[in-house]
Amino acid sequence: MNTFIFAATKGKKEQTLLHNTLKHEATWIQEDNTKSLAKCYNKAIDFAIEEDVDNLILVHDDVILENYSTERLDNLMQKFDVVGVAGTTQVKLQSPALWHIMGGGFGSGNLHGAVAHGDGKTKHMTAFGPYPKRVVLLDGVFLAINRKVFEKIRFDESCPAKWHFYDLDYTMQCHKAGFKLGVGDILITHQSPGLSNVTQEFKDGSEWFLNKWKTK
Repeated sequence: MNTFIFAATKGKKEQTLLHNTLKHEATWIQEDNTKSLAKCYNKAIDFAIEEDVDNLILVHDDVILENYSTERLDNLMQKFDVVGVAGTTQVKLQSPALWHIMGGGFGSGNLHGAVAHGDGKTKHMTAFGPYPKRVVLLDGVFLAINRKVFEKIRFDESCPAKWHFYDLDYTMQCHKAGFKLGVGDILITHQSPGLSNVTQEFKDGSEWFLNKWKTK
């Protein structure tokens, strides 16, 4: 199947960790993330539809795809419509609207997947729970989306947080529409410590997400 990999980045694609470690040839990197990720990803969807792409992968530019292959992805896309690397089988809408907290937290049995985090020198693995597994919400560090999904569902650009909640809202849309979301056996290393501080923008995004979905 025809697959494109997309990442938004501030600088040149050759300077990104993703570009420097990616072996897959079907790659298009948008060199502008001054806009929100929702806007960047909708642009990627437009491109994928125009180019008749089967699967669109949206991934952060500071990620190493450790074991990615088209064969592995094709196998996963036969089971799921949207594939990620971490997610939860249950969601309780609450603040802060972080997927693992809304999923019940570590030890709840609702979390699935694994993500390694590193700083270029050291690396540690966060194991959320067993996978592959069908879930209802996915973390957005890596999302593989089938054409039948991105033809119908777009990212909500009204989210006030540029870098947060775009993923939770999108995968919630997909789940509510009846598409199958799954955590796959794709391992990544994310060169980021995660959420380091709670900004007002983050708080606004959390409130936006909760208000949107509490009424549905």
